[in-house]
Amino acid sequence: MKFTARMCRNEVIPVMVISLTTIVRISFEGVQSFVPASPRVRLGPVIGIDDRFLMNSFQIQNSLDKASSTMPLPLRPSGRDWSTSKSISTNNSSSNQSTTLSTNKLDQTLASLTSAFPFFVLGSAILALLKPSSLLWTNKGDLITIMLASVMWGTGLTLTKDDFTVVLQQNWAAVPSGVLCQFLIMPLSALLLGRTILLPSQPYGSALFLGLSLVGCSPGGTASNLVSLIAKADVALSVLLTSCSTILASVATPLLVKLLVGSTIAVSGWTLCTATARVVLLPVLLGMIVNARAPTLASAISRFTPFCSVVLVALICGGVVAENAALLLSTSAGLLPRIVSAVLGLHCLGFLAGYLVPKLGLRFSEKTSRTISIETGMQNSALAVVLARSIGAPPIASLPGALSATVHSCLGSILAAYWRGVDSGRNDNAIKSMDQSPKDSPDDYPELLI
Repeated sequence: MKFTARMCRNEVIPVMVISLTTIVRISFEGVQSFVPASPRVRLGPVIGIDDRFLMNSFQIQNSLDKASSTMPLPLRPSGRDWSTSKSISTNNSSSNQSTTLSTNKLDQTLASLTSAFPFFVLGSAILALLKPSSLLWTNKGDLITIMLASVMWGTGLTLTKDDFTVVLQQNWAAVPSGVLCQFLIMPLSALLLGRTILLPSQPYGSALFLGLSLVGCSPGGTASNLVSLIAKADVALSVLLTSCSTILASVATPLLVKLLVGSTIAVSGWTLCTATARVVLLPVLLGMIVNARAPTLASAISRFTPFCSVVLVALICGGVVAENAALLLSTSAGLLPRIVSAVLGLHCLGFLAGYLVPKLGLRFSEKTSRTISIETGMQNSALAVVLARSIGAPPIASLPGALSATVHSCLGSILAAYWRGVDSGRNDNAIKSMDQSPKDSPDDYPELLI
């Protein structure tokens, strides 16, 4: 019986949609209850909102409230003057409260939309498979490169010197350890899985191996900061590791990719290095300069960059899937199971080894080990896509990066929800044991009896 692409679409896509949607629904069920409303935490540009603008307004409001409570009451004016001043103060107070409420509501809405990052990426991938023409426009010219550069610019807008100094003073040993885990575990895992699963699948094996190697050598996942918050990990350390790995990627990523695939496929190290610097290093440095010179402007923009970055990353992944939709849906190639299994195995190894190495090998705390695990397992998939296109690789080389965005977001969310559930269970058991323990009696302390 001869299968066609249309028949494969009718058979495969519903099953894939149902399974992936179920995974995302389970991983993000109740995510809003996981994220505390206060105090708010700076989570970076993609999954978290920089709150310096809000905090400034709250501090001003609190100082005004304290000042009004400590200042002596003025003499009460007579007649119309008193009623007029009272109405003016009442109107000003109402205006301030309404402004604060509207600001809080906007930020809550943006945070809710941003936390649905896997839904946006998954929806974009499904749309690209069902109707590729709807997202093919993203592949025109350098549009995808410009999108990723915008995301990296948003990263720089939220970075300050304090993000680096605080963690370095309190937990400095975790920083080099986490960076080494990111640049060693994932590239080695990509080398193992790529040569085992992808390389034998000719004629596309070499291109897919290159794409998986790019994913393994592109640290700094855009959703890792939110996942660290949900998992009750060290969010400050997560932000610092993401920042360090993003900056180091401009040098380390080209060298590692050239080392992994240099003997398999011709890759220009200089071209890869310049492409990484153009889409990562320069935008991040530009964002940091804007933040240092115009912090008020950076704070105002940073309120909206998380959700905008989510949309841009989803469009990048959807565009790559749309470009390779026909090849994915052809039954003769059978590439989709191989790519999914390789990408899934890569991130599973990253999460597992990223937790065991610092926990058992380096004897770090549970909180630090969780953070390094999340930072290791979650990669900058959009960077892998852009680099594959920048060096002139075949279009299918971008496919592992496009699928990686959905896979690592779902796995990270499931892992974070599990860790949070473990902590909640421990807290409940501790409370129960305290309730069931025998109560102290005065007879137990005869020396205190009179």
